[in-house]
Amino acid sequence: MAKKAETKKKVVKSADKSQEPKQPKPKKAKKKSDKPLWKRIAVVFGYLICLGVMAGSAVLVALTMYLVNVTRDDAKDLNLTNLQLSLTSIIYYQDSETGEYEEYQRLDGSENRIWVDLEDIPQHVIDAYIAVEDKDFYEHHGVDIVGTVAAMVNEYTPIKLFSSKRGASTITQQLVKNITMDDSGSGIEGAFRKLREIYRAFALEKQYSKDEILEAYLNTLRLSHNWAGVQAGANNYFGKDVSELTIAEAASIAGITKNPSVYNPYSHPENNIDRRDDILYFMHQQGKISTEDYEAALAEELVLNQEIRSKSFVNSYFTDMVIDQVIEDLMEKYSISRSEASSMVQEDGLKIYSTVDPTVQSAMEQVMLNEPGSNGRTLFPTKENTYTNAAGEKVTQTPQAAMVSVDYEGRIVGVVGGIGEKTEDRVLNRAVDALRQTGSTMKPIGAYGPALEYDYIHFSTALFDDYISEIDDEKNPGQKRQWPRNYDGKYTMQLTPVCYALAKSWNTIAVRTLMLMGVETSYDFLVNSVGISSLQEKDMAYAPLALGGLSEGISPLEMAAAYAIFGNEGRYIEPYCYTTVEDSDGEVILETKVTSVQALSEDTAYIMNRMMKNVLTYGTGAGLAPKYMDAVGKTGTATDDKDHWFIGVTPYYSTAVWMGYDNPATLTVNYGTHAPTTAWRNVMNICQQNLPKKSFAVAKGVQQHNYCPITGNIANANCPDQQVGYYKTSTIDNGFVTVCQAH
Repeated sequence: MAKKAETKKKVVKSADKSQEPKQPKPKKAKKKSDKPLWKRIAVVFGYLICLGVMAGSAVLVALTMYLVNVTRDDAKDLNLTNLQLSLTSIIYYQDSETGEYEEYQRLDGSENRIWVDLEDIPQHVIDAYIAVEDKDFYEHHGVDIVGTVAAMVNEYTPIKLFSSKRGASTITQQLVKNITMDDSGSGIEGAFRKLREIYRAFALEKQYSKDEILEAYLNTLRLSHNWAGVQAGANNYFGKDVSELTIAEAASIAGITKNPSVYNPYSHPENNIDRRDDILYFMHQQGKISTEDYEAALAEELVLNQEIRSKSFVNSYFTDMVIDQVIEDLMEKYSISRSEASSMVQEDGLKIYSTVDPTVQSAMEQVMLNEPGSNGRTLFPTKENTYTNAAGEKVTQTPQAAMVSVDYEGRIVGVVGGIGEKTEDRVLNRAVDALRQTGSTMKPIGAYGPALEYDYIHFSTALFDDYISEIDDEKNPGQKRQWPRNYDGKYTMQLTPVCYALAKSWNTIAVRTLMLMGVETSYDFLVNSVGISSLQEKDMAYAPLALGGLSEGISPLEMAAAYAIFGNEGRYIEPYCYTTVEDSDGEVILETKVTSVQALSEDTAYIMNRMMKNVLTYGTGAGLAPKYMDAVGKTGTATDDKDHWFIGVTPYYSTAVWMGYDNPATLTVNYGTHAPTTAWRNVMNICQQNLPKKSFAVAKGVQQHNYCPITGNIANANCPDQQVGYYKTSTIDNGFVTVCQAH
């Protein structure tokens, strides 16, 4: 019992002890680290470096992928051997004295640029650019690393490593910018642009030589206006070839590149001179020029090309015509669209060898300005006419005119398609594109010429001057009128030699001549022998073919070309305005195929020539022959005086002049009826005055005899008022031409 009680007591005691709160155990003191502070810092930096390398690698990979992506087309775009640049096309003319081709007009596209090889650029021009833009050009590998870093620090931090912002683009980098047109602004985009530029510059330097890069740069740098490259700079600022630039002029052009609007020598000559002098200093400092050359260049006056200021940038009518023709021919030959062909002409640096004679073209432009003379009158009338157009609007118009000349090789040597100063490009060229009623100018090619060729008439065949029939009078319904009617409304009622009738432009004899031959022969001759392309089948009638009352009309160009047979021994040549077109590499891409037809025999052509001589001696153009040279021609007036013509032929040129309203209307003038003839005479006097005097070649198969003006036969000793005539030997031999038996 005592033992149990003791045990119970222990239990109770133990239970009481469990009720006491527990005391926290004392913490063990930490051991002090054995690593020194620098090691711990090194570990931290190690981690940071690892993180930096990882982040940098990620950024580098991202940048690499970015650069690869944005430059994926660089193999094509930065191909210096095949740069896709806007190049200025040039139209040339052939100097008649030297035979060499000279520049006539430039066709500026988006940029005015003429590529020039590095070997043709003077060393002082090269030195000027290297001195100011990149003096270490031949030392670096495309990028000036120190300069680039300094420029970026200046741009993107408050730290300024230099006293002012410093440009760091090398010539290679500038070339990249010129080609890609990648020229983003400042800020983040500017930084990315600089990265692209650097990447591309390194790539260029790996692929191309320094000289190849330099040549491309000098041909792509941009100047003021839309001029690009050193050749365009030399041409436009100083009016000379780049090979002719002085040291001072080279420095002036080199100074423009930094900021063309600020250093343009035309608008800011003082700025340009200051910049020029700085460049000359750099050239001297770098040993590129001697002290003597440096001082002479500093003293040189800035003499700019003043023609560029006064020059009209509107194309001539001839240039417009060439552009249109080349575009059409490119479309046809290469099966391309009009826009593609136009782009080739304006942007691809074509060399177009044209047929223009600047002397003729200039003379035409001068006369066609239609300025008042000493008497206060203009050559062409100016009376206004009002008509109602298809929209019901009243339109006021003034008389217009056009003129075109071809030579005897078929070359179009001059063309003006309107009166007054030309103010726009690609406007209506009335000499080429307008079809007008020809009036009596149709007679030599529609009636007399082919009738002589096929021996239906001879020089003095006598036909009866009287109307042939009566037809309905359109102006007076229900009434009849005589047809054909001479211009003055009169008839001699006598036999009249055809040569005289042509000189006086009598309609009756022309129609009777055509009746002898037939309209089919005339129509075939016009279409297939002298290139009249606008005739319709309904024109196969007496009035259209003999008197020029056509359904559509004929252009002055086709009339001039047709009349050329009378000065070219009967040979017709389809007119053309260029001989060849070359691309920028000198490869021929277009060539005119000259087409000719022996339309008339030499004998017939000469006889017709002599018949038309009378027009200027006693006929409708009497007293209006030009000086210096023999000349023949034919006047023409369409029904109701709506169209006035003169087509003149000299030993050098065949020229057509037309005058009238664009919307056909009666041209009532007192002094203007001879305006086309006078205009032709004035132009010929200007352009032929310095040419060797020539006469028309006399055909070997033609004999000269006097004829009887009453019977038209060769005169005998008793015939009165004998006149000189010209006859084919063959027609005398076969008895077609006989001696007069009436006297």
